[in-house]
Amino acid sequence: MDLQKLAASLQEAYPQGLPGEREALVTLLLGRGIPQPEALELARALEAQGYAHFLPGERPRWAFTRRPVDLKALMRALDQEYPEFVGEGDEEEEALAFLALRLEGDRQVAKEVLEALRAAGYVEKAYHPEQVRDRLLFRFPEALRLYA
Repeated sequence: MDLQKLAASLQEAYPQGLPGEREALVTLLLGRGIPQPEALELARALEAQGYAHFLPGERPRWAFTRRPVDLKALMRALDQEYPEFVGEGDEEEEALAFLALRLEGDRQVAKEVLEALRAAGYVEKAYHPEQVRDRLLFRFPEALRLYA
């Protein structure tokens, strides 16, 4: 099965991610009529190649992207570099610009990643007193600290 096509169809069907725990992706694939051994293999392959990303926490879910994404590197950049990147623009726009920059200019995938992070509860809009404006804050649960 073509992983890129499968990932694109999953992203279209679940733009905010597939809610549920780690086994939810295999359960979904089983529900699509894929036999268990193949469903397990597909789930592993989607994750290993960067098309599917499990986001644990209060609102756990699987996030899907149309092209492979190194989510570990993106989370590290959001944690370490994003605060210096923030300027005076619209908070949503600057977050998309930052993500797109890290994704070789792919704004569509940047939107997919931002929406998935928001749906998982990793993004919040908050007032920043030093900048006298709202901005997006990225917070990752303890389970993902190994990424940062």
